[in-house]
This record gives sequence, structure tokens and C-alpha cells, in this order.
Amino acid sequence: MRDASTVLPQIRARYRNKWRDWLLRDSEAACSFSLDAPSAQTIARDSAVVGRWVRAWRDWSRAHPTAQLRTATRQTVVGTQEVPTHLDLTTVEDLVALDRDLSSHWSTASVRWTLLKALPRGASAARLRPHLQQIVDLEPADFKILIDAAVWFTEHPRSGLTIRQVPVVGMHTKWLARHRWLVLACLNLTPRSDFGTEQLEEDLDQDDLDPLGLVSLPAHVDVILVDPADRALVGGLRHVSAPLPEIDVLPVRPRTVLIVENKESAYLIPDQTRTVIIHSLGNHLNVLSNIGWLSGARHLYWGDLDRAGLTLLSRARTQLPGLVSVLMDPVTLEEHKALAVGDETRADTPEPNLTDAEAASLAAISTDNGTYLRLEQERLPAWFVLERLKWTLDGVAQE
Repeated sequence: MRDASTVLPQIRARYRNKWRDWLLRDSEAACSFSLDAPSAQTIARDSAVVGRWVRAWRDWSRAHPTAQLRTATRQTVVGTQEVPTHLDLTTVEDLVALDRDLSSHWSTASVRWTLLKALPRGASAARLRPHLQQIVDLEPADFKILIDAAVWFTEHPRSGLTIRQVPVVGMHTKWLARHRWLVLACLNLTPRSDFGTEQLEEDLDQDDLDPLGLVSLPAHVDVILVDPADRALVGGLRHVSAPLPEIDVLPVRPRTVLIVENKESAYLIPDQTRTVIIHSLGNHLNVLSNIGWLSGARHLYWGDLDRAGLTLLSRARTQLPGLVSVLMDPVTLEEHKALAVGDETRADTPEPNLTDAEAASLAAISTDNGTYLRLEQERLPAWFVLERLKWTLDGVAQE
């Protein structure tokens, strides 16, 4: 015999499995739940227990008028007994009335689906279904931005604006990066970049912006001209940060280009003949294939000794196939392991182009208990870094 505390979890599970169908298809939600009613033999044997069970269900039914108790008559040796056998629910509203959380969820889902269907292009049930829970979970302010954005992009499909120029109150670059799948689904559009719906990536490239008719700002590239002769060509500037097209036309012809992951480490490097440093690219490594003066130079890369750093190295190598890493080897890691910290951040798998030494570094940052280490490049002693880089850069210069 099942009491309400046993049946309610089944009702919640049924709702979780079916609410999208009920919402999108406006389908019938009639359902029944067996109460595992006692047999005639059980009634005769445990009449007091069964009597309490029957009274408990009748009391519960009076307190929950949207639910209907189906009953059956049992013929027993002590007489006729009517017992509840099933809990019947006719509509979704009848079901959610039994649980405050379900009622709140269904109310939000219903209101938001009504607003989505009223969008200028109309909401596509198939396109939005995978995102419905995320939509229901949105804060009210974020849902309003979503609706306003869908309306605006429908009315201005090829605006040619940047994200910050779009006159949707509350929408900014990071908001659109986190919610772009929802916006595209509301517009019945397919995204070009292959990110999962739970992805929290906060970078947007032109492929992400094209379906929305937006354009990206010119990518800025940070360069350090460590050759005094190069600085003389640009008014003595050592640090240059400018849009990619302007960086591309710098009057430099370096023999060596050193790509450094972080700014602090790049600032450490002293003057060096016929050498240019590019730093702080993050994931914007595609710019490397669009800088003409990189052609003919030897390309070096120095990043953090962690999973993210090795992934960035591998991505940079897809742009510059001859790229050589420095200070990212297992020996450097082993000698400075005491300076490493735990790494709990999410990291993508590197491209399949790491050298044996780099792959060994990747293996070495994995610990026996399934966690990872991170040796940030800034933690390496300056004297060690400068000695290794001088040896590497001098070796390049002699080739």
C-alpha cells in the first residue's frame, strides 16, 4: 500500500519527463498512479492498518481537490470494503497543484512559452525544446532581454552593428556570448560554431555574429618591439597595441617571433636584435595567420605549463605549423614543481599536434588522485627564464 509520500515522488518524476511535451504540444496530461491497494485477504488480516490507510487517503483527497481517488470494492470475509486504488489527474494544472515547486515551474514555463510563441517569427518548438529548462531558469530580467533581443534581431536582420551598438537594454557582449544559443533558437536560426548548450564560452567570433547580422570589432594585437632598430621606425615605441590591420603593416622584418601567453612574462624580456614579441592573444590565435611579417621568421611559443596553456600552444601551431615551444618541457616542470598550484579550471583537449616532450608535460601535470597542476609562467624565476630564452634566441640568431 502506497501513501502520499510514496506517490508524490512518482508524480514529480512524471512531470519532469513530460512537461515539455505538455507545454509544446498542448497535449493531454491525464495520468494515473497506482496506490497498490490491498487485496481482500490483506483487508481481512490487517483491517486496522488498512482502515487507517483508507482514512489517510480520504483526508488527503479532501485537502487536494484537483486529484481524484478511484476506488474499488473488495469482498472480504468480514464484509464489503471500498478502498482507493488509483490517483487520477486530468490536466497538468491538476497535477502541479499537488506540489508548490511544480506549480511555480509550470506557471513560469507557460507564461514564457506564450511570449515566445508571440515573437515576430514565432517560436519553433523543435528548435527551442533543448533549451526550455534553461529558459525557465532565466532570471526575469534576462528573459526580458532575450525577448527584446529576438524582436530586435528579427526587425534588423543585417544591421551591421557591433554588439554594444544594438539598442537592447541590458544586452552586452558577455550576455550575448552566454545566451547566444537561446537568441538563435528564438530566431529559428542554426549557430555556426559547434558549442554545446551548456557552454559558458565568453568569446564571440565573426562566425557567431554573422547569423545575427552583427560585426566584430577589429581584433587588437599586443606587440613588443624588443629590437631598437624596429622601434626607431615607429617613433621609439616599444609597446604597441593596435587593430590587426595596423599591426600587419608594421615596418618590421623579424628573424624571430616569440609568442607569449601572458603580459607580465612578455614584459620581462630585454632587447633582442631582430626579434618581435606578440603577447596576450588568449584564444584569438587566428590572427597569427593574418600578420604578413611573420612569414619567413622562426616562431617560438611560451605559455603556462598547464592544460589550458598546452591547448593554446596546440591551437597556435595550427596557425603556424613550425611553431616551437620554449620553457614548456617536462624538465622545466620538474625543476619548479614546488611553485605549481592545483588546477580546477575547465580545459579543452589539445589539438593532436603536440611534440613528444609537450605531451610528456601534459602527462606530468596530472596527479595520481585525478587532479591537475598548473605552473604559471610568471612563477618561474626571472634569472632562469632569461637564461633559457637567451640561449634559445642566441641559437636562433646563429642559424
